[in-house]
Amino acid sequence: MPDDTTISAPIPVGVRRIPGGSRLVLEAFAQTVIEDVLDALLSTDRTSDLYERLVALAELDPDERALPEHRMPYEELVADLGEQASKYTHLYGARGLDLAERLGTNALQSLPVGYWPGEAWQAWQSVKAAADAVNGGAAA
Repeated sequence: MPDDTTISAPIPVGVRRIPGGSRLVLEAFAQTVIEDVLDALLSTDRTSDLYERLVALAELDPDERALPEHRMPYEELVADLGEQASKYTHLYGARGLDLAERLGTNALQSLPVGYWPGEAWQAWQSVKAAADAVNGGAAA
């Protein structure tokens, strides 16, 4: 079973170990971005022409889609929709430390033996484990 941990936040961030380190699983974040884009397209703001531009692009023939300089006809629309979409999620309090610990543990497994940052990470992990034991399992 793959190593998969979810760091709860306003938008959950999954962390999965892969051979080179970590893969962030951002399904909930992707859904938020899609919702933002749909909200922008379906806006009732009379000054917004995003939906009309999307319809105009959908009606283009393949020959009409070829623009000079290898540009795609939707590049400007994508940029405008990107301005409307979420770009950030937040990790509050200990959630940031949880993510750092998970990423560090996964990264350690991809580092060569004797690499000093890896040894420093292992030393920190052992000190943290000792502090957790002294504090009765509470986070240090």
